[in-house]
Amino acid sequence: MKEILTYTINIHVVRCKSILVSCFLFLMSSLGYAQQDPQYSQYMFNQLVINPAYAGSKEALSVVMDLRKQWVAMPGSPQTGTISMHGQLLNSLGIGGHLIAESIGPTKWTAAYFDAAYRFKVGRGKLSFGLSGGIVNYNVNASALDYKDGGEPILNYTGPRTKFDINTGFYYYNQSFYIGGSITHFNSPVLYNSTSTVNIANVPTNASLYFSLQPHSFLYFGKGFQLSQDLVFNPSIMLKNVQGGKASIDLNANFLLANRVWLGLSWRTTYGFVALIQVLVNDKFRVGYSYDQGLNRIGIQGQGSHEVTLIYTFNKFKTKMLSPRYL
Repeated sequence: MKEILTYTINIHVVRCKSILVSCFLFLMSSLGYAQQDPQYSQYMFNQLVINPAYAGSKEALSVVMDLRKQWVAMPGSPQTGTISMHGQLLNSLGIGGHLIAESIGPTKWTAAYFDAAYRFKVGRGKLSFGLSGGIVNYNVNASALDYKDGGEPILNYTGPRTKFDINTGFYYYNQSFYIGGSITHFNSPVLYNSTSTVNIANVPTNASLYFSLQPHSFLYFGKGFQLSQDLVFNPSIMLKNVQGGKASIDLNANFLLANRVWLGLSWRTTYGFVALIQVLVNDKFRVGYSYDQGLNRIGIQGQGSHEVTLIYTFNKFKTKMLSPRYL
């Protein structure tokens, strides 16, 4: 037996064309490395939580609350709550903020971010670059872990860790097209890096706990098609990746009926499918619900996941757009 045993906790569980190409290279340089950030099925309606460059893009003050319960049949499964708010401060500046709280088994974490985006006109649309900074507080309660072998040593450590975190991204949109990309945890903050002593067969042995937030990369784009006076089709694609993990692709097909109801289906390559509905109660208030079912082993055993989204938009301008500002 080695003198030192290491216990590691890892929860992996675009003149215009040249700008866009540069943004692609910036993002793709980070693609190729599993999921630590919360999973959202209705992210297209709540983009600020994955991309600070979205701040102010609706050109109105928007507040979004999202509540998600994943794998309802599995004890200790992820439960996530987020609230975000953003608006236009100046014609070229958008600001906002978002809060995240999530629990997964013995881990609980909360985060608070301030988001800012600078945008300018490019061609027929606008291009923005965003940056957000905030505080992440993680708490891993090792004593609450269930070990398969009751004789295994338990890492005797409990305590929170708070670190500064940075997210960055870009976002381009016009009346019918949008593209965005972002990297969260750009500075890869190390939350846990400690060593303690445990007894293995009555022999004192060093055990270490190491956990850092790995950069998450997002690249997504979509286009609106006015099929008739009462029907808008908005297909979109998202590529997601976590450093050290496996990339996945979301294929989304959303339909807006009579400017009142969104219906959508999504396919996630490494997981399964998502069905969603969102009702525009009036010009300012929306209510959305989604159900997703994983087809992999954990998804089948955990059964479905539920997500509810509430959106309120103040001082909404009367513009008819096929852009993500519809979202």
